[in-house]
Amino acid sequence: MSTYSCTQTTEVLPDRPLEGDEKKLAHSMMSSIIRPDAVVEEIIAGSRFIAVKAGGRMGLSSLLGARPCGTEKDLEHQMVGKSVKEVVGLINKPSPFSISLGFAALNAGNAPDPKHVESSNFPADDLIAELGKDKITGLVGEFPFADSLKKRVGTFHLFELQDVPGAVPHDQWESVLADLDVFAVTGTALLTRKMAWFLSRVPQATVIVLGPTTPFSPRLFSHGVDYLCGSVVTDMETVGQGIRAGLPFQMVKKNGGITFTQWENIYQK
Repeated sequence: MSTYSCTQTTEVLPDRPLEGDEKKLAHSMMSSIIRPDAVVEEIIAGSRFIAVKAGGRMGLSSLLGARPCGTEKDLEHQMVGKSVKEVVGLINKPSPFSISLGFAALNAGNAPDPKHVESSNFPADDLIAELGKDKITGLVGEFPFADSLKKRVGTFHLFELQDVPGAVPHDQWESVLADLDVFAVTGTALLTRKMAWFLSRVPQATVIVLGPTTPFSPRLFSHGVDYLCGSVVTDMETVGQGIRAGLPFQMVKKNGGITFTQWENIYQK
């Protein structure tokens, strides 16, 4: 077993090497951070999410069950005081925990100014439903709106890494993806090293990346993404408390301190 793998409460998370198209995508985002020199002030790791506070802004990332292992035990403390660019370098590591911490730092470095961000009155599921009306639509991610979305689009396909009833069988993914008109994918696909793979299979589709891990990185637009639907932290103390408590994102959101916003690629295909 690699030094980066460790036993979780329910599973052993595999190493996730960064290579090929996933490496090109990650490095494209890593080389274009808006505030790379912002200093990391605090790192908050809960059981579900990790947050990085840098330059007065906060970035989030899901942990997908990852925990610090081996040499990572003191990683959160070691990274405080370093630049966002340095911490983002953890994305190169194969360790699930380091990857999540790196993306949280990337999101902190790209976070829009919460004082000037425009709140979206068009939730991500409404956007997907509007784009997918009478069209073939695919969704990656366990979002609470999946069942209702199925009724609002033409044909609905769910893609899940885990075995989920009603999801597209893994051996049919490529053929089904090739026929999609609209494709919505969770930002956590960056953590599992699957984002570039998905994007390369849906060049014909309108693509939405959504969820709290979604980076506000314009570079994603040059890799086939049309919409970024993400979260901007407006109250770092409230959100930090929710993360420390291990709350699911729905509860973190309910407690306040998060604004949802959308970026659109003005040069859509």
